[in-house]
Formats: sequence, structure tokens, C-alpha cells
Amino acid sequence: MKYKFTFLLSVLSIFLVGCDNNQSAENKQQSQKVVKRSLDNMVLVKGGEFLMGDFGPLVGEKIPFSINSDDKTLHKVILDDFMMSKYKVTNEDYNNYVKLAGGEKISISALYRQHSKLLDGNISVNIPWKMAKDYCLWLAKVSGKKIDLPTEAQWEFAARSRGKYLPYATNNGTIIRGLNIPTYEEIDIGSDGLSLPIYPIGKYPPNPLGLYDMGLSGAEWTNDWYSKDYYAHSPVKNPQGPDTGEKKVRRGNIGGDMQYALTMFRQSALPVPVSKGRTYEKNGIPPGYVFRCVVNN
Repeated sequence: MKYKFTFLLSVLSIFLVGCDNNQSAENKQQSQKVVKRSLDNMVLVKGGEFLMGDFGPLVGEKIPFSINSDDKTLHKVILDDFMMSKYKVTNEDYNNYVKLAGGEKISISALYRQHSKLLDGNISVNIPWKMAKDYCLWLAKVSGKKIDLPTEAQWEFAARSRGKYLPYATNNGTIIRGLNIPTYEEIDIGSDGLSLPIYPIGKYPPNPLGLYDMGLSGAEWTNDWYSKDYYAHSPVKNPQGPDTGEKKVRRGNIGGDMQYALTMFRQSALPVPVSKGRTYEKNGIPPGYVFRCVVNN
């Protein structure tokens, strides 16, 4: 009887190992399929030299575009070639990563539960900085490529179509409601009555490089720590931002004044943007913390 029981245990263990192996192989195959789709949506951004910062005094009426003071030091930047995702990472993209790689699950705030349209698959995922970075690093691990969040310099260079003097990263460098950004009515419908400028990816024309919604539909995380005076001492070649800091740089419109959508407008936020006494796991975060990834050489 003892030998019979041992034999049954052995057969069961072989069966379970076989199931695990099959699941592992299927998981790997699905992961590669998801990553391939992400890589297929990458746009080549040829490197080059540009003046980073508020270029308003150099063009048009010769006055600053941005009301910020931290973007006024125009400085030369030279970047290597890189590739950038034409779309922000969506809820569907991120949930696939959670399912396939065991990534950290999205904590849904009460606001998002009440306005569930913001959780649709084609809406940009709303998460803290570390979770965004982990997603890009997962793409890197599966693909074998150098994938990460974009640096602040990469983001601005791409938004400005390789450093051109474009105030907005739309198809024509200007904002025209109903043509290259939503009307107020469309914003209200798209955000489930919240009047937030958050809407499905790829709905409006891309910038001249083929990148969609740069500076629009939420503020994107970059890899850089934020420093108000960083432009005054930024290195010329492939700047990576300060070594340390308290907040991370974000770029893009979060609502209200279209200043936020300007290609040179700088913002910052804590890597986990929650109010004092609250946690991401329990309370989630406000809308508009979005991102896309880049492939570096």
C-alpha cells in the first residue's frame, strides 16, 4: 500500500510539473506577443542637437510661451537615436503585464470606481512612477532591448519633432479644438462626466514624428528627478537629470490651462503622488499620471 501511494504521488508530481511547464511556455509566448506589439508601435527618433527650454523669445512675438521660471535657461542638448512608443501605455497593456508577469496591480481610487469609463482598455493607465518604470523594464527583460522611461530631454526633443520650435506636439504645432484636441463636450463625454482631458489613445492626429497625444491626455512620467535649476548645469550629451531628488519630472496636460500642454512646460510630482496620511494601495492616485516607454541604443 505504501509503495502504491508513493507511486501515485510521483505520477501526480510529474503531471503538475508538466502543467507548470505548459503554463510557463504559454505565458512566455503570450508575453513575447504583447512585447512585440509594443515594439511594433515604436517610432524612430533620429538623434540630434537642439535648444531645450522655453524658445519663445527666439520666435514670433519674441516673448516666453511658458509662465514657468524653471525652463528659461535655453541650453544645448545632443541626443543619440532612440525609439519612442507612438501611444501612451493603456489600461489593457498594463493589465496584460500584471497577468503575464505578476506586475503590481492597479489600485483603483473611489473616483475611478465611480467613473469606470476611465478604466476602459484604450485609456492611458494611471499609476505611480515606479510601476511605470517597472513596466518599461519588463519590456526590456522580455525583448532583450534597452527599454526605459524617456528622459526629460528625450521627451521634449520628440514632442518638438526633433527639437523644432513647436509650442504644441500636435499635427501642426497649434491647438484647434475638434481638430487635433477634443472639444469641451467630447472631453466631458470621454471622461465619464468629469470634464478631464483624458481620452482614448490615437483619437487625434499625431505630431509630425507620428507620436500621439504628446503633452495631451494626462501628464507623462519621465525618468528624471526634478530640480528647478537643472537646466543651468545640464550636461550637453544625453542628459539624465539630477542624481537624486524628491520629485520626478512630468510632461503634459492635466486639465485647465493649456500651458500644461506646451512642449517645454515642466511639472513635477512625488513618485507616489498621494496626500499625507494616504497610501496608493488603499486610496489610489488622482487622474492623469500616465507614461510611455523608449528604446535606447
